[in-house]
Amino acid sequence: MLRPHLVEVYRDLERRRAGIPDLTSRQLELLRLVAEGHSNTQIARRLFVAEGTVRKHLENIYERLGVTSRTAAVATAFPLAEIA
Repeated sequence: MLRPHLVEVYRDLERRRAGIPDLTSRQLELLRLVAEGHSNTQIARRLFVAEGTVRKHLENIYERLGVTSRTAAVATAFPLAEIA
């Protein structure tokens, strides 16, 4: 029951140690869906937002992380943790 919360705390600690900029909880949620292989359309439907909103969130994530692709964003935000 506590495992998911402990994993999240561990991931946050690893991101801080690696010097990765803080992302909002919504940005992390969206990026986890990207990591799971969902398209922008699928993410928009799951989060009940417009597809343009997903694109804008991704633009903001790329800027905060200093990357230019979905793959690089996932690799930067989740450097040592498996996505599960």
